[in-house]
Amino acid sequence: MADTPADLDSHLGRLMGMAAKAMRARLDHILSQSELDLRADHMILLGFVAEHEGINQQRIAEHFFHDKTAMTRLIDALEERKLVVRKPDKADRRQNLIYLTAAGKQIGPRLRAIATETEKAALKGISRADVKLCKEVLRQVNRNLGGWAS
Repeated sequence: MADTPADLDSHLGRLMGMAAKAMRARLDHILSQSELDLRADHMILLGFVAEHEGINQQRIAEHFFHDKTAMTRLIDALEERKLVVRKPDKADRRQNLIYLTAAGKQIGPRLRAIATETEKAALKGISRADVKLCKEVLRQVNRNLGGWAS
């Protein structure tokens, strides 16, 4: 029996994908209205590097399920904007460690404020208990599928 469009729109994976795209679109829109010259994926990567200073480029790619080439492009874009710097890993010269620059650290509070406002808009009308349950469910889905679940 073929799925109807209404059935497809009720699938968990489709709903998760639609929500993620909507969040990124909102972040991209807000960032495009600012002077920051960033996209949502840049913002997310900067936040991750801020939490994991000195993490190697390969681990970042694995965390975001990106291939090496795509991650290199993202990091290149941030390096061109002088927001991150690559440093060779002393233990393994084939690897680069990624650090925020002073400028990258300086825009952190502004990016966190944008993320907070976007999340507030996304969660409008949803109880804290429902948000907590949703996060627990999504973490379990991620674990079930072999992803990183924080």
